[in-house]
Amino acid sequence: MGARVVAAVSSQEKLDVAKRAGASDGVVYPTGSLDRAQQKALSEQFKAVCGPDGANVTYDPVGGDYSEAAIRSIAWKGRYLVIGFPAGIGKLPLNLPLLKGCDVRGVFWGAAVERDPARNNAATAELFDLYGSGKIKPRIHATYPLKQAHEALRFLASRKSTGKVVVTI
Repeated sequence: MGARVVAAVSSQEKLDVAKRAGASDGVVYPTGSLDRAQQKALSEQFKAVCGPDGANVTYDPVGGDYSEAAIRSIAWKGRYLVIGFPAGIGKLPLNLPLLKGCDVRGVFWGAAVERDPARNNAATAELFDLYGSGKIKPRIHATYPLKQAHEALRFLASRKSTGKVVVTI
């Protein structure tokens, strides 16, 4: 859809999947806790693949120690989207948004649905249109019947999924 996508993933397998889905490039980040030197090194990796200006938009569904590295590599006037925290709640030094002139924006779907249902309905219709026209193709990694929902959750927790995990009713 016109964006140059750079994937940040926890394994080479996930990077290969992201590239097959259209990512231009990517970084396989280290797992576990990162000290300050590792955060800065990861930021340099992000900058190397994003280019000298950095990322215009960073979509961060991981959080934790990765957040600071991501925002250090953002472009001037970029937008950092806070999506989730499976790696823990990230801590951002507030001098970084000042130095980068960037926005840090929380994206909380549940609250957005509740507060602006008309906009949510329009966005959902737009997604279905994109899906219907073949412009987006969600990757389904696994499907489980409802009676095996606990197994689906266990699989998600393993962080081995390379796509959606669907529970059917």
